[in-house]
Amino acid sequence: MQRRKFVIGMGALASGAAAGIGTGAFSSVSATRNVDVEVADDASAYLRLQGTGGNNSDYVTDDGDGGTLTIDLSSSNSGDVSGGGEGVNPDAVTKIDNLFTVENQGTQEVDVSISKSGDNKGLVEFYPNADYDGDSLSDSAETLGTGISTDVSIKIDTTDAGLSDETELLDSVTFNAVATN
Repeated sequence: MQRRKFVIGMGALASGAAAGIGTGAFSSVSATRNVDVEVADDASAYLRLQGTGGNNSDYVTDDGDGGTLTIDLSSSNSGDVSGGGEGVNPDAVTKIDNLFTVENQGTQEVDVSISKSGDNKGLVEFYPNADYDGDSLSDSAETLGTGISTDVSIKIDTTDAGLSDETELLDSVTFNAVATN
């Protein structure tokens, strides 16, 4: 009988020790950590957006507030555009090659795509490397390794759109960069 009492006593001791220590489960943890994040202008950000400086650089401007890339194909840019154009033609297809560059200045490979907003967003497409026969950046992402860039071209198809003068085609374009791994 002494052996049985000893075994029961050890079992009771082990159970009590486990209850006293706990299982290590928790419901919530809150920890404060320092994180430094800064906003940089488009040319200095992890995803660099900058005009190519080529023949079509008159269409790409800096809005003067934080170095944001702006594409201006409207009459408000007519003073800056050689020849003084004030917009794209109605019932036509307009292509502007190598308008700006997107470069991955981050630390990992990313898939870059574009989201657009505006009443006529379907009329405007952005293409990597002036490949108008390939997928647009709205339809398929372009993979950019670290330090890799691509020139982006624009295609505007107003054929049969029934647009009047000064119709706005896009409100904004959002660049999305998603790490591939």
